[in-house]
Amino acid sequence: MIDEQQDLAVREDGVGRRGEVDRRQFIRMGVLGTAMASAFLMDSDREAGAAMLANNTRTVKPRAAGLVAAGPELALPPGFSYHTFGAFGSAMTDGYITPPIHDGMATFDMGDGTWRIVRNHELGEGNDIPAGTVIGNPATAWDTRAPGGTTTLEIDATTGELLSSWISLNGTDTNCAGMPTPWGTWLTCEETVAGKGSGRNKPHGYVFEVDPANDEAVLTKPYKKLGRFLHEAGAVIPATGVVYMTEDEGPDGFYRFVPNAPGDLQHGTLQMLRVKGQPQYNTITGQTVGAVLECNWVTIDDPDPGNAENDASNVFKQGRAKGGAKFLGGEGATYRDGAVVFGSSDGGDAGRGQIWEYTPTENIGELNEQGTLELLYESTDRTILDGPDNMTTSPGGAIVIAEDGNLKTNLVRALLSDGSIINVAENLVAVQQHYLEASGKLYDPTVPDDGRSAGDGVGFSEFAGPTFSPDGQWLFVNIQVPGITCAITGDWASLGL
Repeated sequence: MIDEQQDLAVREDGVGRRGEVDRRQFIRMGVLGTAMASAFLMDSDREAGAAMLANNTRTVKPRAAGLVAAGPELALPPGFSYHTFGAFGSAMTDGYITPPIHDGMATFDMGDGTWRIVRNHELGEGNDIPAGTVIGNPATAWDTRAPGGTTTLEIDATTGELLSSWISLNGTDTNCAGMPTPWGTWLTCEETVAGKGSGRNKPHGYVFEVDPANDEAVLTKPYKKLGRFLHEAGAVIPATGVVYMTEDEGPDGFYRFVPNAPGDLQHGTLQMLRVKGQPQYNTITGQTVGAVLECNWVTIDDPDPGNAENDASNVFKQGRAKGGAKFLGGEGATYRDGAVVFGSSDGGDAGRGQIWEYTPTENIGELNEQGTLELLYESTDRTILDGPDNMTTSPGGAIVIAEDGNLKTNLVRALLSDGSIINVAENLVAVQQHYLEASGKLYDPTVPDDGRSAGDGVGFSEFAGPTFSPDGQWLFVNIQVPGITCAITGDWASLGL
């Protein structure tokens, strides 16, 4: 239960330790019931579910060019349609309810007429959610006081409808984004370095592996050689098995893990990108779209520093001292044609975001690899692109981007091969405070960097986790709050995707 996840001091009868029902606990229990009822209706009765959603959120008319309302949650290009499933609070087939704060995910073909989606849930320190009880069975948890993890959803490959779902990883913290692997698994990344000092039982800030073929959660240990820092996303190049990773601490590095053998993530070397001839290069401002920078890599001597909880930038500082380049707001990443495309959500002269592409060119897959770094796009206007976050590659090679920008609008955009940006989907659901009370996330004005956001029940939530189905017909994407997975379909080629 969600109240168990957040370590609420409430007995089964709902009475607090002093024999009183705490106001916040009471609100969360009540709203949880509303969220669960709404989610159940949304999955079983589209019309009734939409009516209940309208009572608990606020929808608006589309504002983005080229999009029309396709339902209460989304505006899409004309002729496109969608359905939703896997909402926060809905019952899963393992007996647990769907956790909130949906984030990064990937889709896998199971070869039996079904697909499986592995989906992150960003519960934990990175979302101001305190240490508590795990989701799912504590026996499978890495840390029994860490509330994050993943769920796996089984999808009918013909209809795109949800068949079943279950918790597949638990005991992790702030599972933000990640990456699919060429060997058919999901690498989920913790965007926090919380540990015992933050009430956890174990250190965090790692990458974990989830096998979509598992029908239940499995006790999983982290890959510590991939570094302990605020992991965001990544991409694995199939030909080499090298894992490229972004960081979201500010400033950030762009990293890669070179395994001793492809697929072996327990043994290898962590490195950070360096621009040749320009040590400690600053990519954040003064860049030119289309310019190419020659790059190589510096080795991180201590990828799992003991003081990481007190110094989240320790790994970055090691690479920076050796001349590594810095980015700002490292976010989504995706593999495309032998290269890795990744985003910097706060980079650029206007601070609205950049899209970069790294291409290995020499000694590919070796420790002395060299490559090129090219700025594909830099936003100068928030109405065109604002805060690029999770991303994926479309069937036609475009880069589909989930925004995490402002409170007034958040969209799924796409960067086309000609360098232009188009609108793909707009979030029409304005979040209300009580959904956040249920998930355990509250605005805390005493935290210096805890700015008002959709995560506090204000404005429009970000999209997260865009991923195409194996046949390219469906785009699955999350509205992070109140926690809904959308399955979108239409003529993608007509959009240049």
